[in-house]
Amino acid sequence: MAGTGGALAAVHTPARAAGRTAAGERRPLPRTLTVHAPGLYPEGVGWDRGRRAFLVSSSVQGTISVVRADGSVTPLVTPFARVSVLGLHTDHRRGRIVAAYSDYFHRRLGMVDITKPPVNGVGVFDLATGAVRTLVPVSTGATIEPRTNDVTVDHHGDIYVTDTEVDTVTRVGGNGEVRNVIRDERFGTPETGPNGIVHHPCGFLLVGRYSGGRLFRIDRPRSARPQVREVRLDRAPNSIDGLALRPDGSLLVVSNDLSTAPGRDAVLVLRSTDGWRTARTVEDRAWPVDDPTTVAVTPYGDYVLSGGLREILTGVPSPTPGRFQLRRR
Repeated sequence: MAGTGGALAAVHTPARAAGRTAAGERRPLPRTLTVHAPGLYPEGVGWDRGRRAFLVSSSVQGTISVVRADGSVTPLVTPFARVSVLGLHTDHRRGRIVAAYSDYFHRRLGMVDITKPPVNGVGVFDLATGAVRTLVPVSTGATIEPRTNDVTVDHHGDIYVTDTEVDTVTRVGGNGEVRNVIRDERFGTPETGPNGIVHHPCGFLLVGRYSGGRLFRIDRPRSARPQVREVRLDRAPNSIDGLALRPDGSLLVVSNDLSTAPGRDAVLVLRSTDGWRTARTVEDRAWPVDDPTTVAVTPYGDYVLSGGLREILTGVPSPTPGRFQLRRR
């Protein structure tokens, strides 16, 4: 794959960058950021309110980078292993970035020695410096090849990470130890399993299963016996990739057809009036940019990431090589 050598440029809509004008007032982000960053292929995105910038992962380089409103890209977390960094969560309260990492794609692309055990886990990085705080292997000992995918953090600082191949949600304690693994037969699928995950302020988790677009609520996730309930949807999306909770309590769902299952590129908004026992779709918008994977909620709107992953999943060259896009919903 192409490297990131040389300057990283950006093509974006006219100058309405987040930041301050000469008079000191804040200005909104542009509606669309089309960022030139060869070889990055970001899958996950978060909002860094301190920098007023995006954080994006890299499915190929195993990095986390800062993307500012002018489209500039600055590495923050440097490669710490031959892995993909996928979903990430910006934990401002504890000054850290939490991210899922895996060598799953590298093994598929023949970029690592497949005779060695898979590398798969959760990384915790310093938000200010990008330094590694801890790396926690998860899904070890699985009978199939694991693939950690997305992460969230609860009020106590515990981390929850999904695995789309092993069909689990793993809880990692604040000290970096695996506390328990949440399993449910409904997570299982021959295709792609648990993917997007968020922690709700009321203390439960919402987890999306990619294939079939099923949504689950996990109660008491810190207990020895978490309870998994399926959220009854008025109409299920074809797939559920990234999830994000908005300040008004609604849930953003990003859908695509990157897996083998039929699907469509779309961003949906779900609402619940009964504590996420049921939910209805209040918005279903076909997404104009190919292959969206997730979304970041910012003070300037909700920004959906399309990172060009189809190219590394299928080998089909992208029509916009070396570029990815963040677009406001």
